[in-house]
Amino acid sequence: MNAPISKVDVVILAAGQGKRMHQAFPGVPKVLVPLHGRPMLLHVLDAVDASGIAARVTVVVGPAVEKKVRAALAGRDVRFVLQPEPKGTGHAVLCARPAVSKADHVLVLYGDQPLISSATIHGVTQHHVSTGADMTMLTVPLPDFSGWRSSFADWGRIVRDSGSGRVVKSVEAKDASATELRITEVNPSFYCFRAPWLWEHLPQVGCDNVQGEYYLPDVLGIAVAQKAKLETVAAHDSRETLGANTPEQLAVLERTYNELRA
Repeated sequence: MNAPISKVDVVILAAGQGKRMHQAFPGVPKVLVPLHGRPMLLHVLDAVDASGIAARVTVVVGPAVEKKVRAALAGRDVRFVLQPEPKGTGHAVLCARPAVSKADHVLVLYGDQPLISSATIHGVTQHHVSTGADMTMLTVPLPDFSGWRSSFADWGRIVRDSGSGRVVKSVEAKDASATELRITEVNPSFYCFRAPWLWEHLPQVGCDNVQGEYYLPDVLGIAVAQKAKLETVAAHDSRETLGANTPEQLAVLERTYNELRA
């Protein structure tokens, strides 16, 4: 409400190796796997640039992919931050803190979600700033997980209070109960935070989960417990949030890319 949208820093997580892609793309970091002839990460950066919301863009990389990602982004106006160990998305964002210390707000995106549009990036960020939220999250309501939507079944579920409809938590699919797995509103992990709130509460995220990692979505539980101002925005087109972990999912992305631009 009081902060200009220009004081938003964007953090793009790009540290993963994408080992399930290596049979088709040996040695290529997942974010550099090509979609329509260009690395997925470049599609994300183009959308950020077109949205006009970013004061600065920071890309978080891991040791195994840093050199290749830096080379692919040569000439782009981005900063790089190293996540020295693969400790999860929450840890990756925390690694970026020194690089975005002057931001009023922090928007977190993923380098392997290349279909996200500039309009969605701008819309979520504008909603976040204008409402004065501590945390704003994009959600993806789906009718089911059939057909092209099957890849969403691996995503975290948005758990809401049955009475008020307020978000209670996001639970990773690997950690979800059978009841929670039936929920068809999923979490693309697309967040905008008020920076002081994020840096105060992100260090409280623990790693008590199947993977032993610090999940960024777990900060949602902290927001709920602290009665922080939490906003949600439903994705206008769920296809924009698709990612790819396997060659089969990449084929879906290619078809979807063409559909969205038809």
